[in-house]
Amino acid sequence: MTLLLPLLAFLFVGGIIMIFGYRRYVVAGRTYENLDAPAGPIEPVPGDACEFGGFSNFSLARLAQLVAGKLASGRISAPSSATAALEMKLLAGGYRQPNALAVLYGLKLIGMGATALALMAIEWNAGGAPAMRALEVAVGAMAGFRLPDYVLATRVTRRKKQLCRALPDALDLIIVCAEAGLTIERSFRVVSTQLATVHRELCEELNLFTAEVSAGLRRKEALENLAIRTQEPEIRKFVGVVMQADRFGTSVGEALRAHADYMRTRRRQIAEEKAAKVGVKMIFPIFFFIMPCMMLVTVGPAVLIIVKELVPALTGKH
Repeated sequence: MTLLLPLLAFLFVGGIIMIFGYRRYVVAGRTYENLDAPAGPIEPVPGDACEFGGFSNFSLARLAQLVAGKLASGRISAPSSATAALEMKLLAGGYRQPNALAVLYGLKLIGMGATALALMAIEWNAGGAPAMRALEVAVGAMAGFRLPDYVLATRVTRRKKQLCRALPDALDLIIVCAEAGLTIERSFRVVSTQLATVHRELCEELNLFTAEVSAGLRRKEALENLAIRTQEPEIRKFVGVVMQADRFGTSVGEALRAHADYMRTRRRQIAEEKAAKVGVKMIFPIFFFIMPCMMLVTVGPAVLIIVKELVPALTGKH
């Protein structure tokens, strides 16, 4: 039992290091290897696979869906408002599979049960009051239940940043295509083909837009769906500019060029704002971490000399 906690800590830290190394170096290396290859269409994600946290685990997804199915068969379901909110978060996170919501509910239940069992095994021979141990197990089970929500929120935030980072490159290419005489649908298709390697998330959304328009959906509704799926303010502004230009019959290229200038100005202002806040944010690290080290290095030798020479002389022991 004494070795269980160090072993769990070692596995946890090792897993974090492996995930970080995979996402930081392996995925980036594959991207750089594919830069010289001709860009092709994006391969669709299989419908029965639910990617969670960046890795596809078919058995875990099926198990989670089975658990959620058993829960639904017991007539225990979430309210419609909560279900709609979770569906919107899943769409914003890039999970568009039909079983994504069921897999999320199943993962929440599996996380709660696994965390509760692990804490019960740890607290089996541990000391302390039974009420406190029961409270620790309950808090751990609640944390395991909320862990998929935290992972999903992290995924949504990261995906929004990626979409916002990819939008300027796509916007420049859309302006070139629009000024060359291409329609919006054709421009989006060209952008999704050319930028598929470096900006996969945005190209997936543009591909969905072109697929909806090809299926017979009106351009306005497809653009609104694009803004709703991404939930990114910059893309919502971009969609508003395109819809306004399409509604009033103005030049899409000129409207997008003006919007691109606005985005560059806004980005510069945000960068200047962050740079102005650096001085204030550095006060606390300097005060709590850097200044004690400097005091230790500069004043420490003098304090040692005083303790060694002056204190014995004052106390008469010299």
